[in-house]
Amino acid sequence: MQLSMRYGLAGIGGLILLSAVQWLRDQPMSLDPFGAYLAGVTPNFAAAIAICFVLLSIWASHRRDTNVTYMRSRFLVCAAISGLGLIGWELVQRTSQRFVFDIHDMLATLAGIGTSALVFFIITPNTSDKSDIEEQDAAP
Repeated sequence: MQLSMRYGLAGIGGLILLSAVQWLRDQPMSLDPFGAYLAGVTPNFAAAIAICFVLLSIWASHRRDTNVTYMRSRFLVCAAISGLGLIGWELVQRTSQRFVFDIHDMLATLAGIGTSALVFFIITPNTSDKSDIEEQDAAP
């Protein structure tokens, strides 16, 4: 399976989690305190994963002649964009009357970036040789 497909599927997984939590939050139900806490922070966790892998998938699809070393450096850029963007948005909320700043959302973002790193290392081949990646991409 091509790297761009692997990363795209991971991004879709993050988007599915984000959508499921948003749907759950819109339902007229009462959650216990821990459930309410999870419903509050999970969007940041899921968004960190989704943003990271959607960007990485786009990068991988535009550069098919890539190697793992290159993708690792691109992952770090995508993780930084995702993390800084979400944490920056959380900091902007401190100046707003409409939105609520929450340090737990920032921590959930960092947990999402950490989970993204774990998923990245699981789904990315453990090789630096471009030909090995191409062979794995060509395998059925």
